[in-house]
Amino acid sequence: MGMMGWGGMGGFGGFFGLFNMLLFLALLAFLVYLGFRALERWEGRKGKDEALEALRLRYAKGELAEETFKKLKRELEGGEA
Repeated sequence: MGMMGWGGMGGFGGFFGLFNMLLFLALLAFLVYLGFRALERWEGRKGKDEALEALRLRYAKGELAEETFKKLKRELEGGEA
């Protein structure tokens, strides 16, 4: 067996070590991807909330008729126009 035994880079140890490293890197890349998707979703929701708030403010000031307000609100919330 020699000094390295079965734990050295010979045999299957090198392959499984490389495989584990690639698996870890793939998992890390996937977690980064999920993080960016969550951030995009959160930013999109934040922008939509700001738009709804501006719409409510314009309606409260009397700048929009009730029907126009309802139509625009449905569009911003993702419903049918």
